[in-house]
Amino acid sequence: MVTILMATDGSEYAQAAAEHAIDLAKARDATLHVICVVDERRFDEPALSSAELATIYAEDHAAVCVTKVSEMAADTDIDVEGDTRHGVPHEVILEYADEVGADLIVVGEHGDHERHFSGVGQKVEALAECDVVVVEAAS
Repeated sequence: MVTILMATDGSEYAQAAAEHAIDLAKARDATLHVICVVDERRFDEPALSSAELATIYAEDHAAVCVTKVSEMAADTDIDVEGDTRHGVPHEVILEYADEVGADLIVVGEHGDHERHFSGVGQKVEALAECDVVVVEAAS
């Protein structure tokens, strides 16, 4: 069975990538894994600090992003598995791809948070051991 990994951050680019990943999963009878990474360079693990609320918000946002993709695929017959993790986005995406045995990774061209997500698709594409599709948002 084919395994596709789709990375999301909730941006319009991720939305386009999710639609493309769902279409690919349907066409290939694939399992779709969805991941959203809370960037540890900006949001640390929750602890008793002034940044705790921002980190909790980022974790909640990540969970919503994964759920949204799962809901988009709800009326299809594809299996969708979602996860959120902390780390450097491109590194976590590549680690997760290895973990689930991804045959293909789908990412958006840009992220919602240009300051810390920019270049994730390029890094994933350059470093992945499987095929990568970088999806542009519709103009």
